[in-house]
Amino acid sequence: MAQTYEAVTKVWIAPGCIVCDACETECPEVFDVQEETCVIRPPAKDADFTKPLTPAIKAAAEGCPVDVIKFEMVQVEGAAPWEGKEAATAEAGVKSGGGAASGAATKKQTVIPEGPPDPKWAGLLAKSHVSGSRSGGGPRVSMLRAAKAPPQAVAEALPPGAPPDARDAAMVGSGFARPRPGVVDRIRSRAGGIASGMTLSRRQFSIAAALAWAAMAATAATALAAVQAFFVPKVTKEPPSVMRVGKLSDFPEPGVYEQYKPVGIWIVYLPNGELVALSTICTHLGCIPNWLPGDKIFKCPCHGSGYYQDGVNFEGPAPRPLERYKVTLDGDWVVVDKSVKFRQELKQWDLPGAFLTV
Repeated sequence: MAQTYEAVTKVWIAPGCIVCDACETECPEVFDVQEETCVIRPPAKDADFTKPLTPAIKAAAEGCPVDVIKFEMVQVEGAAPWEGKEAATAEAGVKSGGGAASGAATKKQTVIPEGPPDPKWAGLLAKSHVSGSRSGGGPRVSMLRAAKAPPQAVAEALPPGAPPDARDAAMVGSGFARPRPGVVDRIRSRAGGIASGMTLSRRQFSIAAALAWAAMAATAATALAAVQAFFVPKVTKEPPSVMRVGKLSDFPEPGVYEQYKPVGIWIVYLPNGELVALSTICTHLGCIPNWLPGDKIFKCPCHGSGYYQDGVNFEGPAPRPLERYKVTLDGDWVVVDKSVKFRQELKQWDLPGAFLTV
């Protein structure tokens, strides 16, 4: 049977790279680790270029902590070109201090010694960090580009087929990765910094205390005002019952003077020479009638009650004439007292105070 070997003809990077530099350390001819991800170098897109680098590519894929390095292989007839060269390459790598190619060639002969870790590698692992890939589900961590410690020791310590979250946890636990602080931790850190840097002088403390007491007093006053407004009965402000409505000279001729209608009074100068003060309240249901100068009558707009100029009702449902207020003279001033009323049906219009003789 003819001898055959497997050779890599195509290699690519799946989503989820954590930019750990392990692949470039193993095979720099194929992998180019950039700021945010890792890419395949242009020459490595040729199958003739990747076939001789098959051991290094496979070593890089095995050492990838997140298993994002993928490749295709074919069976090639003949002996593998790298067979029998591992020992020579390893010896050359030792003499020259070790390079990327020599490390790739001797990948399968690497033995992790038992016992305490090498202080040099322990220091590098303690100082190195990787950046997580959110698309690949990795942890949110930061990276120091200066440190390029290979993660083989961490990856090979895990059981075969370990899920990505287990690999991430191992990298964080070993110190290879450092998670970013969460939101709660950042808030606590910021609050602690503010509290530690906060120093108040006596004057600042006094001002703050005064403002606090003022705010409390304002709140208490507002609450008391609300309670008072709720429990204390509302009292409407009424106009005075006794008022001056003008001088006699302000009413020179017979007619109805409406300037005091807003306070419920019509001053009426009757043709018989009497000056009276009529109430503007309809005696039916309390509406306010209107004075119609053309018809010389008061007409209630609610139910149609009608009154003559002297206040006597003549139509509609009004049961009695309009009421008159007491009217007197104070020198030349006409004074109306709304607390005293005169009713025609009670024969009170002829009493003193029910009219003034002009």
